[in-house]
Amino acid sequence: MKSQIRSILAAALLLTTLSLNAQTISPGKQTIDKQEYFGLNLNQNIAEKYLSKYWESYLDKFGKVKSKRGVYSIEKASIPSVSNAPVQLTSQINSGKDLSQVFLALYVNGQYVTNASDDIYKNAESILRDFSDYAGVREEARVADEIFTSSEKSYQKQTKDNDNTAKEIEKTEKKLTEMRAELEKKKLEAENSLVDLQNKQKTLEAAKSRVK
Repeated sequence: MKSQIRSILAAALLLTTLSLNAQTISPGKQTIDKQEYFGLNLNQNIAEKYLSKYWESYLDKFGKVKSKRGVYSIEKASIPSVSNAPVQLTSQINSGKDLSQVFLALYVNGQYVTNASDDIYKNAESILRDFSDYAGVREEARVADEIFTSSEKSYQKQTKDNDNTAKEIEKTEKKLTEMRAELEKKKLEAENSLVDLQNKQKTLEAAKSRVK
């Protein structure tokens, strides 16, 4: 059973790893609270409710995070790879049919990071790639835990069912033993009844012969 669980976990983790690696980063824009922002999009195969937790936790290293309805912001983020000055960070997480998307807007020195050929843009991409790895290992651990818990519950149920079946067999065997003993007793009673019947038949025949 343990080897079966390990096989299931290995297969599931392989699929998860392949899925998590299917991520893309591209320039993008987003309207947040009626204001248009320009930045970068990260598409990843992680459910929004989990990706949001990973993202908020990851952003915490840049400063105090404010979150509201899937929007995350840091008024004065410290991101040395992007700027020595404080950076205004605004982000939103959305989900589609098969992908979840992280939108990241960095406002530096009066303008958004949007130029794909700019070193600052490449550093912003690195932030999202780093987050992708950060989220990936946590998602693998979450999936592994979920699969193990499910397998453990299944194993416990099977064990309980087997124990119940063994108890039923034990009860049945005990009942059969009692029934066999009862049968032997009835056989003996029947044999005694037959001897008694044969004796009574002889008595009857002798009585009838005297009548003749």
